[in-house]
Amino acid sequence: MSSQIRQEQRSDGVVLLRLDNPTHRNALNNSMIAELTSAMHALAGDGTCRAIVLRGAGGIFCAGREISELQRLQASSPEEVTAAYGRLRVLSEAIYYCPKPTISVLERYALGAGTALASWSDIAIAEEGCLLGYPEVKIGLPPTMTTLALIRGVHRKTAMDLLLTARNIDAAEAAALGLITRAVSASELDAAVERTLAALVANSPDAMTRTKEMIWKTEDADNRAGLAVAVDGISIAVGTHDAREGVAAFLGKRKPNWSAREER
Repeated sequence: MSSQIRQEQRSDGVVLLRLDNPTHRNALNNSMIAELTSAMHALAGDGTCRAIVLRGAGGIFCAGREISELQRLQASSPEEVTAAYGRLRVLSEAIYYCPKPTISVLERYALGAGTALASWSDIAIAEEGCLLGYPEVKIGLPPTMTTLALIRGVHRKTAMDLLLTARNIDAAEAAALGLITRAVSASELDAAVERTLAALVANSPDAMTRTKEMIWKTEDADNRAGLAVAVDGISIAVGTHDAREGVAAFLGKRKPNWSAREER
């Protein structure tokens, strides 16, 4: 089978991972999950990668999970079913805990697993007409793999509404609920993505990674524990190459040179 995850590297360090399964509106299958996980793991350790963009081919983000594969799982052993969802868990962790900034660009459909991809990403920018939702209960399944990221981002009653009614919402409502970062017109989508990428690429790679680590370590902690992690984190970060370069560049009224950063 040919690759259904197309990788494109830009000169500014941005890497585009494009979902390409047009027959199923870019719905995920086992092969795509494996490919995407492998790509995310490789990019996490790639010093030339500055940001990762997840986007669908043909103007569609991701319409969920291929139903035919779910049907095959129903005839599989319990061990095979657990292993299949274990691989989806690894993908969620590869995106959620990626040290590089990740952006999902949502067009037309981001349903089920597609909405989950957006939730696992750091930033999600959608065209206003894109439909998002959790249709799993319509086919007798609980949306377990997608719920965890959802309840971290929206109010409990909002999550219950979306999960239990399985209603689709447009990107404007999703942005108002905090499910995605922002919704823009289709004509403005590319420009909005490029503005965000320009801001990310201009910043310190080390500082952004440390910022993400701070969030991972404290989002479930109480305030005192979070403050302790914050003190430890800034005490280390203040002496890094990027911090020294950033301060020197600010005082010297020049752009910082992050490419000369030392290995952590």
